[in-house]
Amino acid sequence: MFFDKVLATLFGLLFLLMLGCDGTATDSEPTEMISITETRTLEEDPAFWDYAASSNLLQVEAGKVAMEQAQTEQIRAMAQKAIQYHGDALKELQRLTAKQKNIQLPDTLGGADWGLVQDLKLLEGEEFDARYRDFVISTHKAQLSRYKEAILKADDQHIRGWLMQMRSHLREEINELARLDTTAVTAEEQL
Repeated sequence: MFFDKVLATLFGLLFLLMLGCDGTATDSEPTEMISITETRTLEEDPAFWDYAASSNLLQVEAGKVAMEQAQTEQIRAMAQKAIQYHGDALKELQRLTAKQKNIQLPDTLGGADWGLVQDLKLLEGEEFDARYRDFVISTHKAQLSRYKEAILKADDQHIRGWLMQMRSHLREEINELARLDTTAVTAEEQL
């Protein structure tokens, strides 16, 4: 008798389980796993293009401020180089994206970037030089990371080339600043 009750309960649970499973199997839409095989390409990422153009615009504008306010000739030379390089990089980026109808590049700085340039304008002398060096290093490290991710998404060989060239240049500038800092420390130690 006890065995009959346990057996009846098990059959009842099995019946309920079958009803629960049967409801999804009789829906009008098939229940199969859908795999997403389409990869998102860089050309479909408007946030990246905005970032790439804005970061080059920011480097140019910060370089212009450095040309006026830097204390050392080394920083002014680096700023002149940045104005030229990032201005050319922006023109190349505009050329590369001109055929892409869904990519709109900014032609002016956004609010946060404009504020950063205004903050730099308030500094003078050694304080400016130190802040400008820190600015270049931090922004270049961020760009290196972002461009590394972008290379993995880039389908177009010309865009991949632009990204790799940018990464190479950004590393060179970071290394140049490190050499300047090492030279400055060595000179101070000799005094």
